Amino acid sequence: MLVQWRDDLSIGMLEIDVQHKLLFDKFNAFVNAYQSNQDQDEIMRMFWFLEAYAVTHFKEEEKLMQQVRYPDYVAHREKHLAFIDQINQLKERLKVEGLSQNVVNSMTNFITSWLIDHISTMDRAIGRFVNNSSASP
Repeated sequence: MLVQWRDDLSIGMLEIDVQHKLLFDKFNAFVNAYQSNQDQDEIMRMFWFLEAYAVTHFKEEEKLMQQVRYPDYVAHREKHLAFIDQINQLKERLKVEGLSQNVVNSMTNFITSWLIDHISTMDRAIGRFVNNSSASP
C-alpha cells in the first residue's frame, strides 16, 4: 500500500513539506522493496532508514516549534513519542515474526494512516500558527 503525496498535505512551510515528501518517498521505497521480493536485509535496512529519518524529522519539527514558541508543543511532541513507541513495538514483532505479510501490513497501515492524519491535523496547525503570527523560524 503506497502512500501518495497530495498538495493538500502541504503545511505551507517549505522545509517541513520537503521532509514530509521524503518520508513518503522512503516509506514507498520500503513497500516497493518488500512487494518486489528484494533481499530481506535490504528491506530491513530501508525500514531502519525510514525510522531514523522520521526521528530526525521529528527533532527538526520540535526545534522549529520551540523557536516559534508554538503553544501546542508538548502535545505535539507526545504524538511523536507515541509514533516512535509504536514503531518500536513493530520492530519487536519483526524480531519475533520476521518480515511476514502480516507484519508488513500492520506497518504499512499504521504508518500510512498516522502520517496522513498527523500531517493533516497536527503539522498543519504549526503551519497555520507560523503563517498567522509574526513568529519566524
